[in-house]
Amino acid sequence: MTDLLLPTTLPLFGLYAETHYRFPLIPFSRYYRREPEIIFDAPHRVQPGLPLPVTLMIKDAHLFPIDLEEVILTGVSPDGGKVSARFAINRPMDCVFWYGIYNLDISTLPPGLVLVDCALSFKNRGRQRIVHNDNHVGLSHAPMQVYRADDPLPLFPGWQAGELHCHTSYGPDYVEFGAPLEAIQRTSESIGLGWAALTDHSYNLDDLPNDYLRQDPDLLKWRLLHEEAEHLSKGASVTLLPGEEVTVRNSKGRNVHLIILGNEEFLHGSGDGAEKWFRTRSELSIKEALTRISEGSFAVAAHPLVPTPPLEWLLVGRGIWSPEDLAHPRLDGWQIANGSWSVDFARGYKLWQEKLNEGRLTPIFAGNDAHGNFNCFRQVRLPMVSLWEHNRNLFGKFRTLVKTDSREVVGILEALKHAPVVISDGPAIELSIEAGIGAVRWKTTTEFGAVQSLNIFAAIDGKETAIAHGLSSTQLSSSSGQAIFPSNGRYIRAELITETKSGSHFRAIGILTSTQNSSVT
Repeated sequence: MTDLLLPTTLPLFGLYAETHYRFPLIPFSRYYRREPEIIFDAPHRVQPGLPLPVTLMIKDAHLFPIDLEEVILTGVSPDGGKVSARFAINRPMDCVFWYGIYNLDISTLPPGLVLVDCALSFKNRGRQRIVHNDNHVGLSHAPMQVYRADDPLPLFPGWQAGELHCHTSYGPDYVEFGAPLEAIQRTSESIGLGWAALTDHSYNLDDLPNDYLRQDPDLLKWRLLHEEAEHLSKGASVTLLPGEEVTVRNSKGRNVHLIILGNEEFLHGSGDGAEKWFRTRSELSIKEALTRISEGSFAVAAHPLVPTPPLEWLLVGRGIWSPEDLAHPRLDGWQIANGSWSVDFARGYKLWQEKLNEGRLTPIFAGNDAHGNFNCFRQVRLPMVSLWEHNRNLFGKFRTLVKTDSREVVGILEALKHAPVVISDGPAIELSIEAGIGAVRWKTTTEFGAVQSLNIFAAIDGKETAIAHGLSSTQLSSSSGQAIFPSNGRYIRAELITETKSGSHFRAIGILTSTQNSSVT
């Protein structure tokens, strides 16, 4: 048995916690372990009446074979309520990647927080081992936190919520990781999503299935991704939208990311893949990529204003989208919310408002850039020295809500391009205009709290004007309602903020333009 050494690759900070990579010349790693990576994951919330799907993923067992015995799942509520389930496996494990999905029924527990402990018993070289939640060195191995919802995810009839940006098991390399498509679909259903976009990096999708250092001219992974997504989506409540996150050159020649969905042609983009030293020029510029995509495809600037870490700026030529880049007419919008309402979001939101005032009606979208991480994001803190975990960028946490009843890929993409959308991590809003009268409906639940404020804006005579500002929960006491106002401008938009009894805040932002007929959730 040999250690995993990748002499031509370049390790970066802050990425997936690959524990088997070691530097070729100095093979030291404090978190290296001679057993496969073992990771449990589960959605951060569960819709009423649905079981909790727990995904067990085992990686690199071809290097470190083990014998699986049993999975034990336990859910505990704050009042002491408890549920558990056991699943016998009893099989040897020696493949590159394997997963299993196990349901835990938490419906008998009261609504609210449930702590879920996931244990795997196995034998490693004849020695008995039990792992709780993951086997990463230096992490907490703490139970996962799951919210058992008493109400469905807030949505208005004719709307669907979705995950715009996530990575799958088709796109692994030494610092990338993603969940199996079946697990993504089951987790989406549990959360309350109607669709999920599959956006693995272009520089991984063009690799051989079991060798991410060699390109595959036949693009087998790209084709298998589409085939499995289509198969799983047939007749399902969750539609999988296959695509890619393409590395492209911005106006300064630096590497940025472009999400493309629904395009039959694969676009190569290897500039920041770190697969070859000092070769950071991507194949296509933003303009070149956008002129190559088909008319029905959907293209969004991925996390356009997230600052580039200095090491990535230096070693793989990363940059950010400039206002010039974001103004391309073929671009369908900007993903300015990326797993949190951060300063990066605030920067993108400010630029979006400026462009609205200049007359550019650009849609905005939300996603999470989730690399698996349904419940916990495990990352490298310092290469070969330490790992860390946090609860940002969780799959399905920040959602794009779109007005459509379609369960077909083409229908959802068409709605994302032309129908009203809202970004939210909790409540819902819906805007409408009819005969010069505007309306904003809102909807929230106990999970996301009471309305704290509602702000409404409209473009009148070419300038954005506040129609209603800071309407508070005393005026909007109900968990659902509607505000009516005169409107004759090019668009109306609204911002809703809710607050739970524990002080947590949630937000929904939507816009309705004069070219969109109906509502925004």
